[in-house]
Amino acid sequence: MPISADDLAWGQLRSEYGGHWSIWRSDAGRWYATRMRRSLSRVEMDRGLIMTASGEDAEELRDLLTAQQRIGSQMISS
Repeated sequence: MPISADDLAWGQLRSEYGGHWSIWRSDAGRWYATRMRRSLSRVEMDRGLIMTASGEDAEELRDLLTAQQRIGSQMISS
C-alpha cells in the first residue's frame, strides 16, 4: 500500500518534534500539535510560547513549531 504525502509529513514532524509535541491532523485537514508537558507559566505565555499550535498544512505547522523552539531557546539563554 502506498504511503500518502500526509502520512510522510506526519512521520517527519513526529521525528523532528515527537518528544515534545503530540501531532495530529483533523478530519477537516488542519494540522495540530500540543505540548506534551505541564502547562505553560504566565511568563512563558507572555513571551510567546503556546500550548497548541495549528496550521493549514504540515509546513505551516513546522514553521510554528520551529518558532516555538526559537522562543524557548531565547528564554533559556536570557
